[in-house]
Amino acid sequence: MASTLFDTSKGLVEYSYIGDGPVLLLLKGGHCTRDTDLSHNSLVYEGYSLLTISRPGYDCTEVSTGRTPEEFANTIIEVLDHLKIDQVTVIAISAAGPTGVALAANHHQRVNKLIMEAALLSPWDNKTLTQARFLFGRGEKAVWKGIRTLLKVSPNLAIKQVMSSLTTDPVEDYLNKLSPNDRRFIYDMLWSSQSGKGFLLDITHNAANMSQIKAPVLGMYTQKDRSVDYSNAVLLQSTVPNCEIYEVKSDSHLIWIGENAANVWRKRLDFITQ
Repeated sequence: MASTLFDTSKGLVEYSYIGDGPVLLLLKGGHCTRDTDLSHNSLVYEGYSLLTISRPGYDCTEVSTGRTPEEFANTIIEVLDHLKIDQVTVIAISAAGPTGVALAANHHQRVNKLIMEAALLSPWDNKTLTQARFLFGRGEKAVWKGIRTLLKVSPNLAIKQVMSSLTTDPVEDYLNKLSPNDRRFIYDMLWSSQSGKGFLLDITHNAANMSQIKAPVLGMYTQKDRSVDYSNAVLLQSTVPNCEIYEVKSDSHLIWIGENAANVWRKRLDFITQ
């Protein structure tokens, strides 16, 4: 998908903009790059435009465009103004949760709906922070090169190592239930991943001012997510005035694959169109 660079008042932002119809703004999660598609690109075939904005530190979006979710939310408004887009439905995935919240809470007139997909709201725990700084600091390029090498040599082992941190099920049981298409999804996701400088920013983010959100919110979470605990769903529902939680019957953080994936797709479309 072709990307465009826009020079905002705070630095360069990379985005792609495809399709016709009402605009959906996609904010991808941690480690996701311009090439990572968690199935959302297919939304253009449902009659929507898809605006995907790379968050600070990812792809060619500069860190200066927003070290905090609130700062980057302001930068996103510059992009919307540049593209002459009045309102968007925001889809915030995983570590993009705080940015989705900041956009909806601080720019009511620009967000008509907010969808939080396995989206983090609470602070990262100390163990995760320590591991993230070690793995995805200066050595992050080597880490991802190693993962891609392992994907070539032993894809099952690479998938097993990563999924052990994304599911509460015994990882062998989880892997045994994966379809060939599910395995391809995970393979492609890992192959396209790169943390850049973005993930070290992500781990400093918290979702603030959730009670100020006026737009309807849909949160989609699973009880079996090891990386984003279901307590995030409870927090979202208890804080946001107009919020619906859809409990996904997924076996991992990756709610876009598995037997319930079609229900996730339908639930998202129903919420967007209602």
